[in-house]
Amino acid sequence: MVKKYFAWSFDDGLEQDRKIIEILKKYNMGGTFHLNSGLFGDRTYEGRIGNLGMTEMPAERYEAKKYHLLPYVPHFRIPESGLREVYAGFEIASHTVNRVNLGKCSEEERLRQIKDDVARLSELFDQEVTGFAYPYGMGAEKSREALKQAGVSYARLAVSRPTFRFPEDPLAMPLTCWHISSKTFRRIDEFVSADPGNDDMFFLMFAHGYEFDFGTKESNWEKFEKICRTVSSHKDIICCSIGEAFRLHRKGE
Repeated sequence: MVKKYFAWSFDDGLEQDRKIIEILKKYNMGGTFHLNSGLFGDRTYEGRIGNLGMTEMPAERYEAKKYHLLPYVPHFRIPESGLREVYAGFEIASHTVNRVNLGKCSEEERLRQIKDDVARLSELFDQEVTGFAYPYGMGAEKSREALKQAGVSYARLAVSRPTFRFPEDPLAMPLTCWHISSKTFRRIDEFVSADPGNDDMFFLMFAHGYEFDFGTKESNWEKFEKICRTVSSHKDIICCSIGEAFRLHRKGE
């Protein structure tokens, strides 16, 4: 039987994920959280222009300055001691050890950043980590061999594509929509009304948790909850993690 799947994808392992998970649970939604095993507990602030985080500043430097040219929000990562409790019941995926641009790394460093992160996250959460997100959306072609060696079965890009089909290449998986888009609800409406025909459909929504703190028209907590409420109200849509969507799709369930 043909199905429609919807999954959220969040990066960085931030304190805002605590509130995100409360809202996901409220609407019985799934999600995948892409973490950096070398940055747990790291504290920075994210400066924004419009709806985009543009610059990251260490907490001590931010807090020492009296004035800032840009509006900033906290980009505090959850400490290792709290990870299992916060993310219990949700899929964990890799985002490299130190959130590096894989397009600029040596082959040896790419392998280390991916393989070590997958291994560490698998150990910490006692779950098989098979998902990945490219930091800054870079390095997909150069990272294929390292991803395969690490046992990664899907990898998310940072570009959006106007399609509801599962990707032909799971190691170069585009987004369906970034939540900050002004077309977010239009895309959701298209997904809801679309006839899947003979093929499963998949909607992948992306966000950084800190973006909901921006409080702009297109990036705020109210919009996040409205997306969850809207999608979850349609009983023919399976709300799950990315990994679960792929598993069910491949099994034909």
